[in-house]
Amino acid sequence: MTGSTVGRQMPPVPAIESREGRRRRRLILLASGALVVGLVATLARSQTPDLTAPLSSAAAPPAGAVGEVPFDHTIHAGKYGMPCLDCHVYADKSPVAGLPSGRKCMGCHKFVAKDSPAIQTLATRFEAGESLRWNRVFYLPDYIYFSHRMHVRAEVACSECHGDVAAMKTVTQDRPFTMGRCLSCHEQRHATHECLACHK
Repeated sequence: MTGSTVGRQMPPVPAIESREGRRRRRLILLASGALVVGLVATLARSQTPDLTAPLSSAAAPPAGAVGEVPFDHTIHAGKYGMPCLDCHVYADKSPVAGLPSGRKCMGCHKFVAKDSPAIQTLATRFEAGESLRWNRVFYLPDYIYFSHRMHVRAEVACSECHGDVAAMKTVTQDRPFTMGRCLSCHEQRHATHECLACHK
């Protein structure tokens, strides 16, 4: 024994954890994880917007957009039977359906109803190179991922989520977008129930 080791204590040797100890630690970790997931879900529910509430002033469209260029789906989709994808051209290609541009509208309206005050407003905006402004109708919470492309490719009719738009002069969200409704549709179509398919 040398003088350098005299009086020193050796560090304790870690005890080998028993099978019961490992099981108990795993249960504690699982319970902690479930508690965290529950808290996050509760917080998300408390921040879910009321889909039936009117737009707040913060989310409202710019002044002058309301009624600026009214669009009547009963004429376009109803009377003339224009398919949804004629105007919402991104619906089969991307998560968002997209809205028609002034160029798209003027493709017809340089000939059709061109003396109407609404069409004259549309033409003026188009000639000035100004984008059309639309009121948003359909909302999903930020923590939901929804892809129009996936649903169009799965041959889900637009009316299943949006209602009979061809019969609506002014489009409204007449059916709720709830998790239960989505899950029951997925079940009927044998689509995924994986959480990460919609919550990313």
